[in-house]
Amino acid sequence: MELARACLLKSPRGKFETDYYPVPVPAPGGMLMKIELCGVCGTDVHTWQSEDIGIPYPVSLGHEIVGTVAALGSGVTGDYLGKPLQIGDRIGVIPAIHCHRCYFCTIAKTPEKCIAWKTYGTWPNADQEPHFTGGFGDYLYIHDPNSVVLKMDTTPERGVFLEPMAVVVHALLHAGMKPGDTVAVQGVGPIGLLTVAAAKVCGASRVIAFGHTNQMRLDLAKEMGADLVVGTNDIPLHSDRVKYVMEHSLNCVGADVVFNCVGTAQGLKEAIDYVRNSGTVVEVGNFVDSGTFDFNPCKDLLERGIKIIGSFDNEAEHFVRALPLVSDPRLPLPKLISHRLPLSEVQNVHEAIRFNKGMYKDVSVVKAVIDPSLPD
Repeated sequence: MELARACLLKSPRGKFETDYYPVPVPAPGGMLMKIELCGVCGTDVHTWQSEDIGIPYPVSLGHEIVGTVAALGSGVTGDYLGKPLQIGDRIGVIPAIHCHRCYFCTIAKTPEKCIAWKTYGTWPNADQEPHFTGGFGDYLYIHDPNSVVLKMDTTPERGVFLEPMAVVVHALLHAGMKPGDTVAVQGVGPIGLLTVAAAKVCGASRVIAFGHTNQMRLDLAKEMGADLVVGTNDIPLHSDRVKYVMEHSLNCVGADVVFNCVGTAQGLKEAIDYVRNSGTVVEVGNFVDSGTFDFNPCKDLLERGIKIIGSFDNEAEHFVRALPLVSDPRLPLPKLISHRLPLSEVQNVHEAIRFNKGMYKDVSVVKAVIDPSLPD
């Protein structure tokens, strides 16, 4: 019997521990993926540091997963789009599993709000069968009948960005961006950088990126396609940054669309100040409760006629639309990978992101990926 590794979080704010488990033979309709890379997401760090995530431990984390088909259960012949699958094909999996029966899946057409939602990468009782239910390990057993898999004709260094790019695609669809628009992106973390890249190739005529003092990330924003990049050292005062947007928007009245990719309440406040009257703000960054800010419904919303849209998670359509973007050579996505680490480094890189200001081995973490093929 073949054994393989899975790295599990054993308790809230606890340790990641790697154990060996029997590799399953896929049941009918199932599939076994040999994991090539798994990105470390801010959601993983937040889940690790949460006191109560509402499911029993140990849990398997890691949901930005790319790999190859290791085994196919009977009846599996193709991916979600009908492309034929065989052993060795590179695939991406949609981590969120939706029931396709509840009100949100069927009537509201927002399956990301599915009431029976579950996900590879936040799986309960992960030391029990089927064991391989997250991206921090050697294998992922794609066993739920509602799972969605996409064949990928690209490199693993690009494919590992499929899930975060699907988050960005969801936000872009909310924005209703038009050719000729000026787009402002608040924040140059991984999601902000992907938003810069996607907005530029999807028709934004001018992209203005705002970040703090991390020069590595500011430089990457330029490489991802930002026309203008502003750090807080460049323009320290918020009022001056608002003036900068007005002066540098192609319409001279503010950004047509603003994406807030900063996980602070103040970040959303600044995004609202950057948008033109009757423009659109898409909130992406505050995926956990980061507090509140002063907001005047009359002056900040009604009189200005702006739209503020919350964009949460993703669904199959967003992955399908994200696939050609991550494969697009105009987007230098592999440059975002700052750390490629073996499975034994899962604990250390989480600690560095949370407690060491995102510095790991003297290099700022932009996107860390776990590569289980690397020696420990």
